[in-house]
Amino acid sequence: MHEKPLLQDFKAETAGENCIKITVDPDLNLEGACLKILGSSRNLLVTVKPVNLVNEICLSTGNPMFVELVTPCGISVQYVKGSGKNFYIQNLN
Repeated sequence: MHEKPLLQDFKAETAGENCIKITVDPDLNLEGACLKILGSSRNLLVTVKPVNLVNEICLSTGNPMFVELVTPCGISVQYVKGSGKNFYIQNLN
């Protein structure tokens, strides 16, 4: 069991066009932890507390999104894999 969140301690990916799935390593101590879902400008969209090993949050994934895993011992941020595909297609044209 460890307490400081690392990049490999969680995985964030889209689960369809309107949800994201965040899976946390069971070896990470989640006491006092929260998840922050951030928009493309790193603006706070929603905070989830308490944190489970598998978290599914439903909101539009059309723009790039990030997940910040915050514990009393540190913070780790990750891009939500698959988010923003519509945003990137529009900006390439």
